[in-house]
Amino acid sequence: MRQVKRVLLVVEDGTEYTEAFRRLVPDDVTLLRAGDAEEARGYLAAHPVSAVFLDVVFDRTPAEKLAGDRARGVEHLSRNQGFYLTAELAEALPRDCRVVIAYDFAAEPARLSALRRNLPGLEGVEEGAPLSRVLERLILNRPD
Repeated sequence: MRQVKRVLLVVEDGTEYTEAFRRLVPDDVTLLRAGDAEEARGYLAAHPVSAVFLDVVFDRTPAEKLAGDRARGVEHLSRNQGFYLTAELAEALPRDCRVVIAYDFAAEPARLSALRRNLPGLEGVEEGAPLSRVLERLILNRPD
């Protein structure tokens, strides 16, 4: 019986997370990287994505590629881009897709609750959590 490949989409403005995950992913996981919301939507439309990892800060992304209301200002959007991506990508994500954002919500449970209105299963990353544990949560679709 042929095993179905799982697909992990990493949305970040650099390649740091993608490179780190690439060293850790098992052979049955395909790793994709998107640099902005438009590219991420393209991957979501073309691939059976099973998990998404979102960076938060996109300070290397050109202003015109940032998601969110321009009235908030480019600096605000770039520092908080991952949060805006939760809204931008919510409708394109498969229902059972695991989404983890690189942010520790321990001191901000209300922020996590607000973001979960768009993505009910959204999870954050605890301070100091090793990427190997984050990857395990993403590809095994289970919480810690």
